[in-house]
Amino acid sequence: MSLKKIATLTALIAFAALIISAVISTLFHLWNRMLILHVSLSILFSICYCIQTALELKRENSNNRISGKKREWLTVNSYTAILLTGWVILGSLLSWPPFGYFQSLEEKPPSEAQVQPSVDAGQAETAAAETKQSLPPKPPLFYSGRSMSRLSGKYEIDIPQIIQALEKIGIEANPDWTFKEIAKHNDMEAKSVYEAVLQVQ
Repeated sequence: MSLKKIATLTALIAFAALIISAVISTLFHLWNRMLILHVSLSILFSICYCIQTALELKRENSNNRISGKKREWLTVNSYTAILLTGWVILGSLLSWPPFGYFQSLEEKPPSEAQVQPSVDAGQAETAAAETKQSLPPKPPLFYSGRSMSRLSGKYEIDIPQIIQALEKIGIEANPDWTFKEIAKHNDMEAKSVYEAVLQVQ
């Protein structure tokens, strides 16, 4: 039994399961239900990868002692890895393409063709009202790239009332503007716009 092989295989399987669950969550809007699974798989993958890296560094250090070679940490490879990781993080947070595509899939409302004809209008409105919730105190993920119109598909928002209330306190807003665009028009931060919406709703 080899610890390195176990760690490598476990990390590979955990990573594959993480990718599959992410795709399923995006296609079927199951992010809330699958959150614990994603966190658990991420932790398992990280632990196994750290074990694998530690064992690899130990083997490489042993070889370097024999050959007298010194380790170089800051190389072209390390700089490239840092830039790629930073690009993915910033792209996800700021909704850069192609990361914004997954955001649109997450928030995409069901089409009329998906609604069963047997359900009457009264029952549909009641079900929709029950599934909607108030805006959370903390901004949702990727909120700065979303508009109030898009958030209203998931959260209970009285957009006309909010727009009118924002104008009274000097904030120019539009239902189709993203929080980032509203902040830019009013020379403020997106988080401050979200906090203002919470106060006036």
